[in-house]
Amino acid sequence: MADDILLKVKEAEDKANETIDNAKIKAREIIDQAKIKADDEYKQTITRAKEKAKTILEDAEKAANKDKEPTIEDAKADSEKLKNQSKDTIDGIVKSLSERIIENGNS
Repeated sequence: MADDILLKVKEAEDKANETIDNAKIKAREIIDQAKIKADDEYKQTITRAKEKAKTILEDAEKAANKDKEPTIEDAKADSEKLKNQSKDTIDGIVKSLSERIIENGNS
């Protein structure tokens, strides 16, 4: 009878140790899965942030290009006007500017 009790105690201890070992294995699996999930979510967050930054930069570039178009068109129009002026007009402007520079330089 004492042997039966000792045998049952031994079986209960073995079963308890097995349960503990299984719980440790399951705990490691849960931790590993949590690490993988956290890493995936981190990568997704970084990817979304990079995509958002790219979109913001593209939008800013489009806005800047749109804002500069009128200035470029005005500059082109002014340069065409200058190209189309006669040589006499340009010579007159140069002479006038030269006279002003000389007059202001002697003041």
